[in-house]
Amino acid sequence: MRKVGIFALILLICIQTAQALTINVQGDCVVGHKITISTDKPALIILRMNDGTPIYANTTANFTPYISGNLSIEAIAGSERAFKVVEIRESTTSPYESGGLGGRYYLPSGTTTVTLEDGSNTAINWRTALGVLIKASRDLGFDVKVRSWSYGLFVDCIGGICTNALGKSSGWMYQVNGKTPMVSADQYNLNAGDEVIWFFSRSMSETPESSPYKIKIDVHNDWSFDVYVNPSFPWSVTSAEQSATPTPTPKSKTNEKNVSVVGKTLRCVFYGNVTIKVNVTKIPMIIKAESSKPVEMEISDVKPKGLLFNGIYATPLDCFNLSVNKTVKVEIAFTIHRENLTELNATPKDVFLASYHNHWMYIPTNYTENETYYTFTANVTNFSLFAIVVKWNNFPLNASDPAIVKALNWLKNQQRPDGGWGSLSNTSWVVMAIASANQNPLNWTKNGKSPLDYFKANLNESSVAKMGTSDFARTILALISLNQNPYNFNGINFVKLLKERVKEDGQIGDYIYTTIWGILALKACGENVSKSVEWLKAHQNPDGGFAWTVNAESDFDDTASAIQALIAGGVSRDDPTIVKALNYLKKGQCEDGGMRYFGNSSSNADSDAWTIQALVSACINPTNWKTSKSVVEHLLSLQAEDGHFKYTKYVTSIPIKVTADSIMALLGKPHPIKLLSKAVKVQTTTKVTPNATKVASSTSTTAGIRSSKVKSSIVKPAKRVTATTKKVYGFEAILVVLALLFVVFYRRL
Repeated sequence: MRKVGIFALILLICIQTAQALTINVQGDCVVGHKITISTDKPALIILRMNDGTPIYANTTANFTPYISGNLSIEAIAGSERAFKVVEIRESTTSPYESGGLGGRYYLPSGTTTVTLEDGSNTAINWRTALGVLIKASRDLGFDVKVRSWSYGLFVDCIGGICTNALGKSSGWMYQVNGKTPMVSADQYNLNAGDEVIWFFSRSMSETPESSPYKIKIDVHNDWSFDVYVNPSFPWSVTSAEQSATPTPTPKSKTNEKNVSVVGKTLRCVFYGNVTIKVNVTKIPMIIKAESSKPVEMEISDVKPKGLLFNGIYATPLDCFNLSVNKTVKVEIAFTIHRENLTELNATPKDVFLASYHNHWMYIPTNYTENETYYTFTANVTNFSLFAIVVKWNNFPLNASDPAIVKALNWLKNQQRPDGGWGSLSNTSWVVMAIASANQNPLNWTKNGKSPLDYFKANLNESSVAKMGTSDFARTILALISLNQNPYNFNGINFVKLLKERVKEDGQIGDYIYTTIWGILALKACGENVSKSVEWLKAHQNPDGGFAWTVNAESDFDDTASAIQALIAGGVSRDDPTIVKALNYLKKGQCEDGGMRYFGNSSSNADSDAWTIQALVSACINPTNWKTSKSVVEHLLSLQAEDGHFKYTKYVTSIPIKVTADSIMALLGKPHPIKLLSKAVKVQTTTKVTPNATKVASSTSTTAGIRSSKVKSSIVKPAKRVTATTKKVYGFEAILVVLALLFVVFYRRL
């Protein structure tokens, strides 16, 4: 019994240790209703509605969705992560009949300040007929204009419908519980449970039932309230950032309205036909929509960061988020100057609207033209993140293209009987190239040995002790290409070893180039690299380039790799650091179209490859970088008849690595190719080989990496830790330890 008790105690401790971070969701998952998201321990919460812009909160988040779809919830607490997806449904009833707009709101006690049309301010009580209208307008985003007259305060406009809009005697009136009070709305004090109706009267005989425009506000016993609007109301509602709301013209047969917004976001609620001029984006747009029910629409300008456009081979001209809370058909129209397309070597047939739903999809456009502009239109019914893009037609190459097939076949013929390519460095580059061609490196075998067998045989305590910072980075990215866990390979935690090289100021290792590749490797594992990114930005030379070490002259290879690291680390492509680096990089192009490493050196294949990858990461078509030839044409010109790539047109040097680099570049795969699932990061219970943490500072095996940088690749995503399964990676290891402890206790007892 004593044995059983001790075993049970150990098991209980391990099970408690293995409890995963849990996400709790409370509330109706319905459009317009508040949802409360919490975690069972302090954690960062990240919310994304339909893969849109992330919203961050700590431990508890109150969120009110205004569109239907999927709400993704991710929680991070140290090394633990949890993930849950909640479906947000639309209300099944009409907003005017029973649902209200945007859910239930609360009418506080006390007073608020209202700005009158003459610019003066006055205080009103919240719990009055005017106060509840003002509160509803602020919660829902429509405008209310109030002016003073001899009897008190007078409501002149609601939602852009103003006095005299439908005749000389037309204007806004209100009723409470079916009766018309004979006092101004600011003087009528409400009771909990009152019903307030604002309606637009065209004559003395007008009633709420006959009025074309009306708003009903039900105040409940707890002073919460719902808002109901009749479907004929021609909403023209904007955000608080708008400087002025234009008055619509009721006589217009098309019910057309123009909205001009100051700021980065435009919000509107509309019925019927609507035409909205959008000026919050870089490229002005006209959005047309039609609905018989109230529709909430939000358009916001987006400044994309990092790897957002990874996998899309097009030049983005603009990026914006469009969300609509109903299923409606929306037409988006935008105009592009003819000269802009000429500069990109593109035609109007290359212009698309791209939509992001876990991956980018092209939406075809129609266009008309005149002597100066092309005007494009596209129809959309699903809403999320959009980009106006100019698609590349001549880049990248496909894995089936003869140049790639020949290069891969040449590499296959160079594989050795042990499964590798002569060294850890060569083998790392090759497996990345194989994965970039969407092939599984494990299927490449020689005498039954794969690259994985080679790594298992050669990555051990002895070899790790000789590795430097850049070796750890390259190894991590190679392991990702092999779909192996860099947190525990052969009992070695390579991520931990690399993180031990991160200094207090963010520098990784002792050089700029080691920081560059450290950023790429750690980012590929989902680690936080923000401090290292800031350190790298701070060490850009005045000429815009980056050097291999601090206080050295800029060179083009390290500049190209720094661009990739910064963008992978979250820096926007139009950030001044990236713009300056690209301007410097352009100076490295030779007359033959190729890129040089530094100074006046000759063009070479490796510099071509790093430049192409940098340009792709910055969404620049490398075929447009031309002198007599483009950088892509020059790189292709260096391929030998047997398939390998020469370093220069005169010299064949380190052909295995150069060929691997060229394959990745021509396939349009910048570093890192694909992020490793962040779920791997929770594997913190892994035992690390004791001697593996005592690594010498030697960089004896890093000689080739500064001019031959590191590459990530496509991997099969690992399963994510979810709040529902409570799975903890590494739990199997805990059970093994538990079994060993049990044996020890058993022998002692």
